[in-house]
Amino acid sequence: MTTSTIRHLTIDCRSPYEQARFWAAALGFVDDPSDPNHPGDPEALIVDPHGRHPGLLFIAVPEPKTTKNRLHLDLVPDAAREVEVARLLDLGATLVADHRRPDGTGWAVLADPEGNELCVERSAAERGQPEPADTGARPLPPVHGAGERELLEAMLDWYRAGVVAKVRGVTQAVASATPLRSSTSIAGLVKHLALVEGAWFEVDFAGSPEPAWWADVDWDADRDWEFHSAVDEPFEDVVRLYEAACARSRLVAADHDLDELGADTSRREFTLRFVLLHLIEETARHLGHLDVLRELLDGTTGE
Repeated sequence: MTTSTIRHLTIDCRSPYEQARFWAAALGFVDDPSDPNHPGDPEALIVDPHGRHPGLLFIAVPEPKTTKNRLHLDLVPDAAREVEVARLLDLGATLVADHRRPDGTGWAVLADPEGNELCVERSAAERGQPEPADTGARPLPPVHGAGERELLEAMLDWYRAGVVAKVRGVTQAVASATPLRSSTSIAGLVKHLALVEGAWFEVDFAGSPEPAWWADVDWDADRDWEFHSAVDEPFEDVVRLYEAACARSRLVAADHDLDELGADTSRREFTLRFVLLHLIEETARHLGHLDVLRELLDGTTGE
């Protein structure tokens, strides 16, 4: 299914430059580096320097605002709600309606310098949401002087464990989110790694039939099936699928020598050594993708 993406939110106003300055200070946005704003311009664009949100485009119109907005922005501040309300008032906003309750819930309705309403909600901390976590660093396995096989297998297992550690605590919504311009998601990457494990160790190297969970897939119809299907499955099931695939891969590797050739030589000859090395590369690469997606989607960092 094809969809559209919001590039800008366009706001009609009398003074684009002044509106852009207020909202840039409110949101931490900046001018488009390739087209900075100037006083008197008929339009002014500000963008999120982190690329997480659509830009705001202010267009000059002769008519002043006369009725309530059909669209307004709800803001969740980093600081406490009261601190943010005071900051925005200092920037030139006005208080329109106060829906803050004695128990701390609620929100404040403000208006920007031209009267466009906006709401300031409670911060994530005030709503009881946990702070973004830093999972810390995992020590490398003690194999600095190990032989080739021990080194390859230990490093691959270290990266496999990193995948499981990186997605621990991920909610279903975060696992299924596709914030990039593709079907890439945390769930999709984990299921893809499960597929890679099974394809290389069980099918291509050992010559076993394709596992039932992908044997009937029409890859010509959907080359990214594992990404598309993963977002509709319980994420804990996807993680278990990956862990089971890794366990079967270890069993295959344990029964063969590094120099032994894989069963499927239809495309090229390859050894178990190559499979281990390739899976290290593949798992490490996608662990990096998981790291970035986790930080982007829920703020969790580490390694």
